[in-house]
Amino acid sequence: MKLLLIDPPFKSFAGIFSLYFPLGLTYLAGAAKKAGFDCKILDMDAAEPKEGSLNYSREYEHYSNYVTAINDAGHPTWQLMRRLVVEQKPDFIGITALTTKFGSVIQTARFCREILPDVPIIVGGAHASTMPELTASIPEVDFVLRGESDETLPDLLHTLAKKGDLSKVGSLTWKSAGKIVHNPDAPFTQNLDSLPLPDRQALLNPEHYSSEDMGIMLTSRGCPFRCSYCFHMWERRVRFRSLDSVIEEIQQVHREFGTTQFSLKDDSFTVRRSHVLSLCEAFKKLPFKITFNCTTRVDLLDDELLAAMKDAGLAQISVGIESGSASILKQTDKDITHAQILKAAAMLNRHHIFWTGYFMIGLPTETEEDINKTITFLRCSRPYYAGLGVYNPFPGTKLFDQGVKMGLLDPQPPLEHFLTTNPKDLFFKDPKKRLLNIDHQKFLELSESASQKFHHHNSNLFNLIRRGFARRRAYMYDPALLRRDFGRGLEFLGLGNLLK
Repeated sequence: MKLLLIDPPFKSFAGIFSLYFPLGLTYLAGAAKKAGFDCKILDMDAAEPKEGSLNYSREYEHYSNYVTAINDAGHPTWQLMRRLVVEQKPDFIGITALTTKFGSVIQTARFCREILPDVPIIVGGAHASTMPELTASIPEVDFVLRGESDETLPDLLHTLAKKGDLSKVGSLTWKSAGKIVHNPDAPFTQNLDSLPLPDRQALLNPEHYSSEDMGIMLTSRGCPFRCSYCFHMWERRVRFRSLDSVIEEIQQVHREFGTTQFSLKDDSFTVRRSHVLSLCEAFKKLPFKITFNCTTRVDLLDDELLAAMKDAGLAQISVGIESGSASILKQTDKDITHAQILKAAAMLNRHHIFWTGYFMIGLPTETEEDINKTITFLRCSRPYYAGLGVYNPFPGTKLFDQGVKMGLLDPQPPLEHFLTTNPKDLFFKDPKKRLLNIDHQKFLELSESASQKFHHHNSNLFNLIRRGFARRRAYMYDPALLRRDFGRGLEFLGLGNLLK
């Protein structure tokens, strides 16, 4: 029997360039294949050649395009999806759901039901895990899987194929006699090595991915920290893959796709120092050279560790800075200080490692002074690249619950809300009332000014050259990446028209 897993269109609708592929779906494809099912993955943001901008200073405007597109049933992307889904002739359809693109999830389920009315539709992913009741209320959705589904998805498929007892499937939310039923949670898989490697061969339209796209992977799952803006699905526990398992996947991806640039998407890659040092030694012993990037925390770095990672091929590292305001930083429960951030920044700059600092503005109690402090701290920390986001409240987080108590957020908006609302405004009772201390027009002015200052920092020619130099190994092995990045660099400099 055949399973089709779908990642609904989002960035292609918004006009934003899409990197990588849906890693979680390739894990599920591997699990389904091991269980005896044929499985393919339809990543709608890669169903056509990838295009779009990497300039996030106009993110809100881009997302407005997304809202228009998801409500256009005749949009070419929806027409393409209908055709591709029918061509696959699936016996089951699975859809992954993230909060920001939940409107697209709703429409994907609707259009799939229209063209294949008898095929069961299953939804999983982060949003389905935080709001299973709302997800199950979509008329076209038959089943919702909460949490990790590496083991529960094959169990559900076998149960459906054999017309078995659905009440026995762990972490399943389903409909029985007109009511929504939530089965008890299934335990997480403790031994990650027992899971099949992600099945990248299940991806449709492989020609639309670069060798670098194929290099996304995990060496662990989970994060032990308590950030107030994060949904802690893994209950603040970390499980690690063995060294042999990680190396096996790297060798497989290199053999099949020629990949030499890997993106390690662990929540906090350096949380276990010995794990990282062992990986670095193993990376150096590979019969081919690799580069890698990762994400971690400023309080999980030291000179010896950075030297070892750089020697093993570290090309880029990302850390969360969040805010230049001490009071706002404290509200994030990140449990770091500005002194720790500046110490890590100095270390990274001393080692000449290309690093990204992530900042955000728009927390409910933020003031104009707080936002200005964040802009000032950008200049103090001097990251090679700085990402700035406007705070987005997500269900299941401490800050979300606080926003509800402050009267800013609606914890249970109707389904249609997700079809008509900019993803940056989801859950706000009034999108013009995001903060307690700054009115809407003033916040728009502040966020626009901050975005332009961050964009100016990132589009600085010196920073662009440093970014290219950090990726030189990847360019040597895949010249197409150099051509793509050169075009993005021209876009950042406002010279994109030269490519036309």
